[in-house]
Amino acid sequence: MKSSAKSLLISLAVFLLLCVAALFAVFLYLTEQGPGDAIHGLNNAARLTLYKYGMVDKLFSGEIKRLYLDTCTRKCHGKDVIEKNPRTAAEWEAVMTRMKASDRAGITDRHAETITRYLQSNFLSNVPTVLPEKTMKFVKLHLWRSDFGESDLFLDLIYIPYEHRKLLPYLGVRSAPTDDRAAFFVVYVNTHQGSVPPWDFSQLVTLHVNNGIGQSANAWKVLYEDGQRHHNQGVLVFPNIDTDQATDMEIKMRLPGLGMRTFQWKLPIPALSEGDPVEH
Repeated sequence: MKSSAKSLLISLAVFLLLCVAALFAVFLYLTEQGPGDAIHGLNNAARLTLYKYGMVDKLFSGEIKRLYLDTCTRKCHGKDVIEKNPRTAAEWEAVMTRMKASDRAGITDRHAETITRYLQSNFLSNVPTVLPEKTMKFVKLHLWRSDFGESDLFLDLIYIPYEHRKLLPYLGVRSAPTDDRAAFFVVYVNTHQGSVPPWDFSQLVTLHVNNGIGQSANAWKVLYEDGQRHHNQGVLVFPNIDTDQATDMEIKMRLPGLGMRTFQWKLPIPALSEGDPVEH
């Protein structure tokens, strides 16, 4: 009796193995993969599933890329929609927040956070992308200044005169000083390798009009920080700056351990013409 039961179990095990082998062969045929690639793919799929439910703490870089591709480019749209349209760190986070909705991609919080970091690292714009192209050209020509990433720390400043404050909602700024003489700057800080120090920029910068004595900032307010300290956005406010007769303006930043950074603007800033759109 025992021998018969043992034989039955062995036969069942062999049958199951044959079934698995047959299914694996069919899988190889349908996917046109070699055995090694197929096993690697199945292992990745298993780890991504375990990661989704918190049973794997960290993904390797290749697994993160596969998560992005499987979630964003195979379910929703092609890669070009994403990779040819870089966005700021805050914009990518807003996009992924929308994608978590059940009527969208239905992405879990854990997957959304990982994909957000991937997008911020690989398809980052240092300046906002929500303005129309014609208006963005005006912003880059007259208002935006950058140091182009010295020491892997990218600093981008956008000067917003009182007459141009209708641009602020599109730059992620919901409130602005009512003083029409206050010099208002939107600041973006990004790094790819290190971390953004918790600087209070109001203590590190001075504003000079017509090469005059530097004016200290009145306030620095952080608007956005990512969870890994790679990206930061905030606003700098300088009160009661008289630019009526000014021909130039300069911000000087003394950054600890990184030396002096300077950003210059020609004044006065021209007006946006009636034909220049703000909204898409």
